Amino acid sequence: MSTLRPNSVHIGEMMLSLVLVLIGAFVIYETQGIAETQGYSQVGPRLFPYIIGTGLTLCGAVLGWHALVGGWRDVPLDQPGHDAPDWMAWAIISGGIVLHMVLIGWAGFIIASTLMYVLIARGFGSTRAARDLAVGLALAVAAYFLFTRALGLRLPPGPFGV
Repeated sequence: MSTLRPNSVHIGEMMLSLVLVLIGAFVIYETQGIAETQGYSQVGPRLFPYIIGTGLTLCGAVLGWHALVGGWRDVPLDQPGHDAPDWMAWAIISGGIVLHMVLIGWAGFIIASTLMYVLIARGFGSTRAARDLAVGLALAVAAYFLFTRALGLRLPPGPFGV
């Protein structure tokens, strides 16, 4: 069965596409306010926000074009539950992000990021909490040391003072 919807525009798809374009444009606009300083590698602090803003804008534009010409590609329209959002998954993922923002200041980057990973994995359907905890911890520790040691940035160390 085809996943395209001929001659129809799904309002939700268009709205999400527009939101991505607006977020990308906002990131690009706000990046202009970052002071331009160049280190020894000639890469300033504006490079990655520009890349992210451009990527978000392009993804939103492509998704918007797809929504206009028949709907997003490879969306399983014939599967049950496609039309109803999974509010529990949304709540778990959103809770993980909010918990990260609340915890990072006093629990530190590693603990906050590990818990966020576990909750987001659960929101996407994982039932293996121990594995998710191990993977989240490994990724958080690697990211922490990459940013603090290799890039010289300061991340909240938490109670262990890593």
